[in-house]
Amino acid sequence: MSYILIKQVDSQYAHIKFEGPFNGGTVTWDTHFYTLTGYIAQSNIQNTLLKQFIDIEQIDSKSIKLTVALKVAKINPPNIQKMMIMIKQYKNLTLGCHEYG
Repeated sequence: MSYILIKQVDSQYAHIKFEGPFNGGTVTWDTHFYTLTGYIAQSNIQNTLLKQFIDIEQIDSKSIKLTVALKVAKINPPNIQKMMIMIKQYKNLTLGCHEYG
Protein backbone atom coordinates (compact mmCIF):
# COMPACT_ATOMS: atom_id res chain seq x y z
CA MET A 1 0.00 0.00 0.00
CA SER A 2 1.63 3.23 -1.10
CA TYR A 3 1.52 6.76 0.23
CA ILE A 4 3.37 10.02 -0.25
CA LEU A 5 5.14 11.38 2.81
CA ILE A 6 4.74 15.16 2.74
CA LYS A 7 6.35 15.96 6.09
CA GLN A 8 7.51 14.23 9.25
CA VAL A 9 9.64 16.12 11.75
CA ASP A 10 9.36 13.69 14.66
CA SER A 11 7.81 10.37 15.68
CA GLN A 12 4.56 12.01 16.86
CA TYR A 13 3.23 13.37 13.55
CA ALA A 14 3.29 12.74 9.81
CA HIS A 15 1.55 14.47 6.92
CA ILE A 16 0.86 11.96 4.16
CA LYS A 17 -1.37 11.52 1.12
CA PHE A 18 -2.84 8.29 -0.17
CA GLU A 19 -5.64 7.13 -2.46
CA GLY A 20 -8.64 5.29 -1.13
CA PRO A 21 -12.40 4.84 -1.24
CA PHE A 22 -14.97 7.29 0.13
CA ASN A 23 -18.71 7.44 -0.56
CA GLY A 24 -18.53 5.14 -3.57
CA GLY A 25 -15.61 6.88 -5.27
CA THR A 26 -11.85 7.17 -5.00
CA VAL A 27 -10.36 10.20 -3.27
CA THR A 28 -7.00 11.49 -2.15
CA TRP A 29 -6.81 11.37 1.62
CA ASP A 30 -4.73 14.43 2.67
CA THR A 31 -3.85 13.04 6.08
CA HIS A 32 -2.45 14.53 9.26
CA PHE A 33 -1.60 11.50 11.40
CA TYR A 34 -0.70 12.01 15.07
CA THR A 35 -0.05 9.89 18.08
CA LEU A 36 -2.72 10.83 20.61
CA THR A 37 0.00 12.14 22.94
CA GLY A 38 1.51 14.18 20.11
CA TYR A 39 -1.87 15.67 19.16
CA ILE A 40 -2.57 16.69 22.78
CA ALA A 41 0.86 18.33 23.07
CA GLN A 42 0.74 20.03 19.65
CA SER A 43 -2.77 21.38 20.22
CA ASN A 44 -2.01 22.44 23.81
CA ILE A 45 -5.07 20.54 25.02
CA GLN A 46 -5.62 20.38 28.75
CA ASN A 47 -8.02 17.40 28.54
CA THR A 48 -5.66 14.44 28.70
CA LEU A 49 -8.69 12.09 28.56
CA LEU A 50 -9.17 12.86 24.87
CA LYS A 51 -10.17 9.73 22.94
CA GLN A 52 -8.72 8.49 19.68
CA PHE A 53 -10.44 10.13 16.74
CA ILE A 54 -10.81 10.45 12.99
CA ASP A 55 -11.88 13.85 11.64
CA ILE A 56 -13.00 13.93 7.99
CA GLU A 57 -13.47 17.19 6.06
CA GLN A 58 -14.29 17.67 2.38
CA ILE A 59 -11.66 19.68 0.49
CA ASP A 60 -13.17 19.22 -2.97
CA SER A 61 -14.79 16.41 -4.97
CA LYS A 62 -11.52 14.47 -5.24
CA SER A 63 -9.80 15.31 -1.93
CA ILE A 64 -10.57 14.75 1.74
CA LYS A 65 -8.71 16.26 4.70
CA LEU A 66 -8.21 13.53 7.27
CA THR A 67 -6.93 14.12 10.79
CA VAL A 68 -6.23 10.95 12.75
CA ALA A 69 -5.00 10.69 16.35
CA LEU A 70 -4.39 7.16 17.63
CA LYS A 71 -3.00 5.60 20.80
CA VAL A 72 0.23 4.43 19.21
CA ALA A 73 3.74 5.00 20.57
CA LYS A 74 5.08 6.54 17.37
CA ILE A 75 4.27 7.34 13.79
CA ASN A 76 6.33 4.99 11.67
CA PRO A 77 5.80 3.08 8.39
CA PRO A 78 4.07 0.06 10.03
CA ASN A 79 1.63 2.32 11.93
CA ILE A 80 1.02 4.42 8.82
CA GLN A 81 0.18 1.21 6.92
CA LYS A 82 -2.19 0.05 9.70
CA MET A 83 -3.96 3.44 9.75
CA MET A 84 -4.37 3.38 5.95
CA ILE A 85 -5.84 -0.15 6.09
CA MET A 86 -8.26 1.00 8.80
CA ILE A 87 -9.44 3.94 6.66
CA LYS A 88 -9.69 1.89 3.47
CA GLN A 89 -11.62 -0.95 5.10
CA TYR A 90 -14.06 1.15 7.12
CA LYS A 91 -17.19 1.06 4.92
CA ASN A 92 -19.35 3.65 6.70
CA LEU A 93 -17.03 6.65 7.00
CA THR A 94 -18.86 9.98 6.97
CA LEU A 95 -17.80 13.60 7.21
CA GLY A 96 -17.23 14.89 10.74
CA CYS A 97 -15.33 13.89 13.82
CA HIS A 98 -15.61 10.32 15.10
CA GLU A 99 -14.21 9.41 18.54
CA TYR A 100 -13.66 5.88 19.72
CA GLY A 101 -11.75 3.78 22.20
